This record gives sequence, C-alpha cells and structure tokens, in this order.
Amino acid sequence: MWKRLFAAVAGLGLTAGAGFPQSPPVSPADLLPAPPDAPQFARAEKPRALPTPESVMEAEGFRGSIFSTPLPLSPQTLVPAGGPLAAPIILPGGAGKHGQPTFNVIPAGDSFGSVASPNSQSYFPAGPATDSFVFGGPAMGPGRAWVWGSAELLLGNTTGVNVPPLVTTGPASAGLAAGAVGAPGTVVLSGGRKMLDNWRTGLRTEVGAWFGSAHDWGVSARFYSLFSTSDQFVGEADGTNVLNVPQLVSVGGTTVPVPVFVGFPGLAIGTVTTTVQTTFTGGDLNLRRLLVSDPAVRFELFAGYRQLHLGDELGREFRAGGGLGAVLLLVGDDSVRTRNNFYGGQVGGLGSLAFGRWSLQAQSSVALGVNASDLDFDHTRLATIGTVAVPLVQTESGDRVNYFSVVAEGGVRLGFRVTEHAKLTVGYTGIYWSNVRRAQEQFDLSATPTGGTTHLYTNLLSLGAEVRY
Repeated sequence: MWKRLFAAVAGLGLTAGAGFPQSPPVSPADLLPAPPDAPQFARAEKPRALPTPESVMEAEGFRGSIFSTPLPLSPQTLVPAGGPLAAPIILPGGAGKHGQPTFNVIPAGDSFGSVASPNSQSYFPAGPATDSFVFGGPAMGPGRAWVWGSAELLLGNTTGVNVPPLVTTGPASAGLAAGAVGAPGTVVLSGGRKMLDNWRTGLRTEVGAWFGSAHDWGVSARFYSLFSTSDQFVGEADGTNVLNVPQLVSVGGTTVPVPVFVGFPGLAIGTVTTTVQTTFTGGDLNLRRLLVSDPAVRFELFAGYRQLHLGDELGREFRAGGGLGAVLLLVGDDSVRTRNNFYGGQVGGLGSLAFGRWSLQAQSSVALGVNASDLDFDHTRLATIGTVAVPLVQTESGDRVNYFSVVAEGGVRLGFRVTEHAKLTVGYTGIYWSNVRRAQEQFDLSATPTGGTTHLYTNLLSLGAEVRY
C-alpha cells in the first residue's frame, strides 16, 4: 500500500513536468559573475534529455524532480567601497552535506577598520580614507561642497606690560619722602611691575568649505579672542595711614618726583583707584589650494586677509582732602588709552599627517600690512578751595600713527577621530605682532606720553571639537 502511494506522488511530479521543460539544477558556480573578457555564451548549458518516469522510478527511487531541484541561492551581497558595513558580505562556497551549497559569511566590521575576504588578501574599505576625514573627502560631483566647522576653548596670554608705580605707601616718619619711589621702607601697592601677562580663557571658531569637482579649492574663515583681562586697585586713607600717588613734574627742564598724599596721618584723607586692562581679538579670511593629498600626507597653501585688534588702558583717579574742617580738596585723573588695529594680506601653508584615528597638523603664516595705532592721553589736576575750582594741570592729547607691521603665526594641532564626522583636537598656537603701542608703557608718571612702539607675543593653548560633512 505504501509503495503504491509513493509511486502515485512521484508520478504526479513527473506528469506535471512532462509538458514543460525542466530547468537544469543551479550550482553555486553559476551564481558567480563571468570574467570580464569571457564571451556571453561561455556559460550556456548543453540541452539535457528529459527523464522518463521509468528511469526516475528505477534509477532514482523516490527522488523525483520535486526532490532533486536544489534551493535557489540568494544573490551575492556586496558593500560598495567607502560605505558603511551595515550588513554582512555573503560569498558562495562549495558543496556541503547532501549536495547543498555553502556560504562564506563575513561579518560587519568596525566602521574605522577594514574587512578582509577569506579567499584573498584584498580588503574592502570600511570607512572614509584617513585624509578624507582630516581635510575633506573625495570628489562628490560638480557643485557639491565639503564643509567643516570647529570650536575651541582657548587658554592664552599676551606679552605683559611694564607699569610704573601708581600707588605707594611708607612710614610716616619719613615725612615728605614717605612713599617716595626708591626710598627706604616704600612699598608699591599698585603697578611697579610687569602686569597683564596672566593666562586667561578665550574662544576660537572656524568654518570652511571645499568646492569644485576635485575639492582642490576652498575658503575658510576664523575668529578668535582672549577677550579682556584687567587688574584693579582701590585704596582708602582714613587719616592713620600713608597713601601716596607718585608723579613727575618738570621744573626748569628737569623732571623731579613730587608726592601727592591721598592719605597722611593727621593731614590728609582720601581715596585712589587704578585700572590696567588689555583686550586681544583677531580673525582672517583665506582662499585655500590643495596641492598634495594621499591617505597619509596632505599639504595645502592659503592666502587671504587678516585683521588683529589690541586695546590697552591705564587709569588712575584720586581725591585728597585736608584734615577736619579743611576746605582744600585736590582731584587728579591720569588716563591713557591705545587701540592697535592691523590690516593686511597673508600667505601660509598647512600640512598634516594621518595615522589611523589620529592626525597631526602644522600651520604657519606671515602677514604684512599696516597697524593703525590710536593714542588718547589725559592728565588733569584740579584744586578746589571752598566752591572755587582752580585747574593746576590739564593736558589732553591724541593721535593716530600708521606703522608698517608684521604678523607671524605658527602652531600644531593633534586630532583624534571619534566618529566619521567628528574629532577632538588639542594644540598650541603662537602669534607675533610688531610695532604696537601699549597704553601702560606710554605713561611714566609725567604729563606727556613717552612715544615709541614695542612687540606683542601671544600664546594660545586650545581644546576643541571639529565636525565635517
């Protein structure tokens, strides 16, 4: 009975296939693409005779056509170079148990590494080339741009300035020499040293884009600032302490020191305040040209416009009055302000080395231009007797001088790629600027500015992040 049932089922399979030609079995090799130079008819199968029911039943037993046809293979899955490995790579293998095809499955790899084929020594790129991330990728077609932006926290300083003694004190027993600069027992309370060279925080940002089919031309813009830093002093005399405001007075062509006692025991009481301040900012706009680009080394030149600003200020104000019942009041004000603005063109170069997720970048540039330097100087002394104000000294001056100036910059930056589009950076930048005027060094306790220029050095440590698309 069982033999008759199986024979009937096999017969149905043969009968169904009798009217239609049966496709030959598909082997794993048939799924592989033919060599490029092979003719299209090279893999054509020869016609095969259809099996008869007798031959199937006698030679094949119960393995009729419905049992002998192998399962179709899935198409070969390939991942394009440079694309994400979201799925495994499936390569057909040889015949396995019972004639079934086998597969070599290559799992998805790290997006920063590569995946190797088990049948060869070749590699499938799993992410963008190293140099693609550092400064931009391969061509993306005409009119397509590769853009980037970065933000960095700065810790930096600028060259300190020599500030003369602005407020002093000393023993009252020294009489008129109490608090005199250089006298025994004199202590400088404000000034008398180099100031404004402390490290402070700042910010630097940059944006840019590559354009053209080859991404070998680009533009970039930067802005950076250490903002401002200041040093202030407030002194008060209550009639028990000495508070002196040193000054130089020209007498018969000779400069002599003359004290102004804001406070002296039993004689004067008053207040004095001093301020020294500096501000530094800068920026540039550049056209960039890529010259060398490979997976490990990249070099480009740039040229453009650069601008810097340095603002300095020194101020001293005091009010000194006599003892109880006195009607004499002395008011003084010393104010010096300078503003240096550099405008010029610059050229420079930028090179980088890339290794794995790390990159090392070095940059240098030089700019030539003009420094428009403004100076404002005020020196005032007023005496008030009762309700009458008598000007003793009043000097106001200001000018603008254009100096030829040189600005040079050099720096290095170490980067670590955290994703395909972002990396963290740490670096150092040094900036040199010639022919600047500093307000604090224009004041020497006299009624006129000293004149002259000096140089500015800026040191910047940076920590930031960069994003590219």
